[in-house]
Amino acid sequence: MNKLLKSLGAVMLALSLTACGGNDTPSDNNDSEYKDTILWGISNDQDSLDPATNVSNNVVLPQIYSTLIKIDQNGAIAPDLATEWSVGEDGLTWTFNLREDVKFQNGKQLTSADVVATFDRLLNEDDPYRYTSEYTSFVESVTAPDEYTVVVKTKTPYGAFKAKMASVATGILDSDYIEQYGHDLGKTPESVNGSGPYKVTDWSMGEQMVFEAFDDYFGGKPKTKNIIMQVIPEQNSRAIAVETGQMDIVSGLAPDDVVRFNNGEVDGVTVSMNASNGMHLFQFNCAGVLQDVKLRQAISYGIDRQTIVDTLYAAIGETPALAPVTPNVVGYSELGMIEYDPERAKELLKEAGYEDGLTINVMTTAVYNKGIEMAEIISEQLKQIGITVNIETVEKAVFTASWGVTPDQFKWDMFIMGAGGSSDVGNALTRVWHTEEGGKNVNNYGWYSNKEVDALLDEGAVTTDPEARKEIYKKAMQIIWEDDPVGVFMNYRNNIYGLSTKVEGFHVNPGNTPDMMNFTCKK
Repeated sequence: MNKLLKSLGAVMLALSLTACGGNDTPSDNNDSEYKDTILWGISNDQDSLDPATNVSNNVVLPQIYSTLIKIDQNGAIAPDLATEWSVGEDGLTWTFNLREDVKFQNGKQLTSADVVATFDRLLNEDDPYRYTSEYTSFVESVTAPDEYTVVVKTKTPYGAFKAKMASVATGILDSDYIEQYGHDLGKTPESVNGSGPYKVTDWSMGEQMVFEAFDDYFGGKPKTKNIIMQVIPEQNSRAIAVETGQMDIVSGLAPDDVVRFNNGEVDGVTVSMNASNGMHLFQFNCAGVLQDVKLRQAISYGIDRQTIVDTLYAAIGETPALAPVTPNVVGYSELGMIEYDPERAKELLKEAGYEDGLTINVMTTAVYNKGIEMAEIISEQLKQIGITVNIETVEKAVFTASWGVTPDQFKWDMFIMGAGGSSDVGNALTRVWHTEEGGKNVNNYGWYSNKEVDALLDEGAVTTDPEARKEIYKKAMQIIWEDDPVGVFMNYRNNIYGLSTKVEGFHVNPGNTPDMMNFTCKK
């Protein structure tokens, strides 16, 4: 109850500080029916506003930064800073023609020099960032023949090139800010200067982030002048906040609240729900006791996915995973659900030398919808085949601190994780399941390593024919799905938001990026 009161108290403080609703001033879209300020309750804050290091989600960064090309609201590749792009006959040389009307939020004109500086920073292996290795694996160079032309040269033909260029990791930075702030870029509002539709004017980490419309945004003027994202960690508190009118939008509703709101039990609230690129899984730590593939298979067959998903997620329209990527990812192939088979699981335990069972440590967090409840059901199911599960529930800070460490610093045998998160199958698989050099779990969080998978992922990366790529990645997926499993994939996730019925034009793409340019809220 104390946490609930604290969260709602913070909400009320935000309301008083910002005069939400804009009742005292005309709204930015010159329509007195609409609010100047929308309040949005979110589950967790951003860890950084630096595109090269951010691991939080795709909600905020696309509002601040622009990329050469982007994923639009239908999940397709679309122009952003570049109006046109083409690839040469060699399949290696990509040319991007930039818009000439783009300004950074401090008024500086954006040119190709800023694009080159952004990629020089990202590709610098002597001073790496989180996503450096992802891009150095295929990018040879980024150059600028003139002020509004950028040429990206790849090392080989690269099938996922456009998806990678559309990633928020390539958000274009102001070259002056790169020089001024270095690794401190993105840690404070003062160190952020993008060319997106909104600028950050205030950020109290863990509490709230305040956005103001960037009137000179090249894509037009956003319809709502101010947006305040208030951190409300508890699902119940977020539901109460939108139900009582203290928030206009909230992220990540619990299934019970989705049912209540959809059934019309609460006046003035509706639910926005659409399929995402993400899914839940419980990933294996392949550097510990679960490096034995028979143990991983035993756990996989010992978990009844259908029952878990029906119990926890049916109310929000989520279904069991049928592949390591979701159906709306380019290159998807359906593999079929791994059926619950406790007898086979027990036999595999016996073959692995654990006929009398074993104990494993499992980490979960409330950051993921029903993550705690899912771990509890898994624990009960694994008990039936002789595996004792010690569950540790952690906060987001502990969760993210477990990335980028060596195996001796990692204490869990299984851990909850989000998977997918990309519009392209090659990008989704390679980033997480390819053997990662250096001994740390920077992207391959569970130290999974399979030479055949690596070879298939490498082959798929340089294959540009869509059908050939799909077959290559299907073979890789079968291995990580069942033959040499990387984890227990559970459910395809939906993007779920609770909205005041006064909110208009709200939409998010499959990557969970909201179209903040076009939504409004009536008074």
